[in-house]
Amino acid sequence: MNYKVGQRLDGVINNVTDLGIFVTLPKHKSGLVHRNDFGSDWPRKRQHWQAGDQVRVVVQNLRKGRLDLSIRRVNDPDLIDPTNQFSQLRAGDFARVLNQVDQEARAEIEQLEAALK
Repeated sequence: MNYKVGQRLDGVINNVTDLGIFVTLPKHKSGLVHRNDFGSDWPRKRQHWQAGDQVRVVVQNLRKGRLDLSIRRVNDPDLIDPTNQFSQLRAGDFARVLNQVDQEARAEIEQLEAALK
């Protein structure tokens, strides 16, 4: 899987160290949430994270095959997720597209319900 800057992913913490949190992502790729992501209070905040915890991260940077991840910036609107189908919409088109997606979802739910009968 090729990751892109801005992409949001769910991962599993595999190690918490003085350097930060190492996270395993889909397709067994790993990345680091550096301690700077937590500010100067990292020694205390690291106690909240354990190996095996699920975590939502965003890809901040790709360097030499390494993934630089962030937890703090997951909801940062300036870091656009390239995999989000709505990220390139103009404000005026959003309501129309949202309505279309809603109709498609309802039609699919009806098909699934009919298949279960």
